[in-house]
Amino acid sequence: MNDKEVSKWTERIPFPYTEKHADWWINNKPENDYVYAIVKKDNSLVGGINITTKGEIGCWIGRQYWNQNFATEAIERIKQFGFKELKLDNLWAATHKENKTVFRLIEKTGFTRVDDRPYHVEGVGDTKIRPHFELTK
Repeated sequence: MNDKEVSKWTERIPFPYTEKHADWWINNKPENDYVYAIVKKDNSLVGGINITTKGEIGCWIGRQYWNQNFATEAIERIKQFGFKELKLDNLWAATHKENKTVFRLIEKTGFTRVDDRPYHVEGVGDTKIRPHFELTK
């Protein structure tokens, strides 16, 4: 997780990622957030994915696992969880405007870019304009 190249594409993973950051995250995880580890069959950590009760999806993948379809599979599964278990009608995601790889990933998994919107990062206290993608059930 302590990888500058991974952190630069996330909103909530700083670099360097210290024990202080981990402690804060463990103690302040939003109650409306479902967070899951993405692991290989041998239980080695690949990344993480989350979904909120408002339908926001977020995901990170360790650099050594990029371009191996882990994110695609994780997003497909979290979509099913959101629609079936959380009974959501809409899902959404936002990313950095420079992250064209994630644009392709999000669109590949069925999302459509709607517009650019203000995106507030809870826990970081920063608001930025981000490309906004949506998927309707």
